Amino acid sequence: MAFTHMTTEGVVRQLIQILLLGLIGLGTTHCGSEKGAFFTLGRPLLLIAGQDTNHRGVSAYTLEGIPVGSIANFRVEASSPRGLAYFDDDTVLVAVDGSDGVSKLNLDGTKEIFHGSSNLNGNIYDMELGPDGYYYVIESNRIEVFNDLGERQASKLINTTTGSCTLSNPRSMTIDFNGYLVVTNQGGAGNILRYDISGDTATCVSSVAFGNSPYGVLAHSNGYLYITTQGDDTIYRADPDGSNAVEIWTVDLTILRDPTQILELPNGDLLVASSFTDTVERIQTDGTRVGSDPFIQDVYSLNVSDMIIIGVD
Repeated sequence: MAFTHMTTEGVVRQLIQILLLGLIGLGTTHCGSEKGAFFTLGRPLLLIAGQDTNHRGVSAYTLEGIPVGSIANFRVEASSPRGLAYFDDDTVLVAVDGSDGVSKLNLDGTKEIFHGSSNLNGNIYDMELGPDGYYYVIESNRIEVFNDLGERQASKLINTTTGSCTLSNPRSMTIDFNGYLVVTNQGGAGNILRYDISGDTATCVSSVAFGNSPYGVLAHSNGYLYITTQGDDTIYRADPDGSNAVEIWTVDLTILRDPTQILELPNGDLLVASSFTDTVERIQTDGTRVGSDPFIQDVYSLNVSDMIIIGVD
C-alpha cells in the first residue's frame, strides 16, 4: 500500500486500517468464510454494500470510518448486494441482484433467504423500510413490498405508473419527514417521485423533473433532500419534492465521480459513495469536504451500492 501524496491524516488512517484488518484476519475462518466473533464489538456500526465483482459483499465500519471487517459476500451466488434495510440491531436485509431476492444477514456472517420468488426477478436496486413496517424493494420499473416475514404484499405493489408518478429506471429511495417514499428515476427526465404509502395502496404525491441522472437520495433531518447525480457528478440540496435544487458540491472528478448512495451521520454530515473512485466521502451540508482524504477507501469500498447505520439510540 503506497502512501505517496497522502496527507499525514491519511497515512494515520491507513495505518490504523492495516492494523485492524490484520487483527480481524485472526478472527476469521478460512475457505472464503468471512464471519467471526469480532462483530461482538459495540454499536453503532456503518454498513456498506459493495457490488464490484471482486467483493460483492457487506462490510462494517465504525462511524469514524475505521473498518471492522467484511461480514459476508455473495460471490458464490454470483450476485451483487444493492440494497440494505434495518431488521434489528444484529440483522439487516439485503436486496440482491443476480440471484434476485432478499437475504436476511446477521452480523455474525450467517445469511438466509428472506424472500425469493419469480415476482422478484428483474433489476434489483435499493431497499427501504417504510414507516408502515413494510419493506420496499426496487425491481426494474416497479417497487415490490414485503412484510417482516418476507411475504409479498401484492396489494401494496407500486406499479410502473401510479397517478402522475412513472417509474423509469429507479435507483434509490428514502423516507421523508411526512412518511412519504421518495424515489429517484435515472430514466426519462430524471424525476423525483413521492408516494404516500400510509394506505392500503400507494398514491402519487408529486413528480418533479430533476435531470442529470439522479441516483442517491437522502431526506435529511434539516428538512431538505440531498440528491447525487451521475450525469454531472454533483450533490444537490432540494426542497422536499425535489424542486428548487441548489448545487452544494460541484464537479471535482478526482474526488467524486459517478456518485451513488448518500447517508446522514448522527451529526448531520453527509456520507457519499463515489463508485468510480471506490471511495466514501464525508461532506458537510454546505458542501465542505471533511478532511483531505477519503473517509473510506479500502478493499471493501469497491463500487458501493448502499449504506446504512445500525445501533444508533
